Amino acid sequence: MVVYLDVLFAVNVLMDGVSLLAAAALGGVRVGRVRLLLASMLGGGYAVLGAVVPLLAALPLRVLAGVGLCAVAFGGKPAFGRVCALYFVVAASFMGLAMALGAVTGRTLLFGAGYYIAIPFRVLLLAAAAGYALSGILLRGDALHGPLRREVERLTIRFDGREREVRLLHDTGNSLTEPVSGRPVLVLGRETVAGLMGKEICDACMGKKDAATCLAALPPETASRFGLLPYRAVGVESGLLLYFRPDSVQRADGTALDCVCAIGTDSIGQGAYDGLIGV
Repeated sequence: MVVYLDVLFAVNVLMDGVSLLAAAALGGVRVGRVRLLLASMLGGGYAVLGAVVPLLAALPLRVLAGVGLCAVAFGGKPAFGRVCALYFVVAASFMGLAMALGAVTGRTLLFGAGYYIAIPFRVLLLAAAAGYALSGILLRGDALHGPLRREVERLTIRFDGREREVRLLHDTGNSLTEPVSGRPVLVLGRETVAGLMGKEICDACMGKKDAATCLAALPPETASRFGLLPYRAVGVESGLLLYFRPDSVQRADGTALDCVCAIGTDSIGQGAYDGLIGV
């Protein structure tokens, strides 16, 4: 069989990109476009090297190469181990789908350490789209929470001239509302809140203090935008959260969300999310 290396490279860039995106979606991890593109191109390059040097197609080396791609795409993230495992699950699923399509069409879709178009390109695109869609339907939301469907929403929060885009998990257990106005409450991780606050406010309310002490330490001109929110949680009979009233909160579709933001724990979902939003 004649193998064109440029086609081999392009096909594997596509398939590695789809696999990494699917793993990120399932693992609830954001991946930057530049890192995704770089990892995908490295995957394409490895497939080409595997065609030239067959030794590189050995399974142990392919596993190491997969870990390397994950390190480029997701390195430094708290959920790296989980999302790396999900990448191998997705990649194995795609490979199985490719083998099934090859058996049905009587052609070869796998070559060396990667994929190769031995069937029409539209069939390959269909396989990638079908595999990605199927994983999204079955496990959409986050593999961290099992097979139950969870929704993730992106919001843009503005406070005191600063702006940050956040990724929030819809949580059926979050029914918090502001005591006076009844507005819903977003619970944000401390690191996320720190990106919205100036140094003076961070020094006052980001320390390891109780909520009431943090509120008392805020500058007088700022304290009027903050308040204390009573809450209950598993293992906690009662407690107080420090919350603030943002300048605005905007959904991805451009509509405004009238709410307040509470300061929660250091990280939420092991760092996979910026916070929680009620349903």
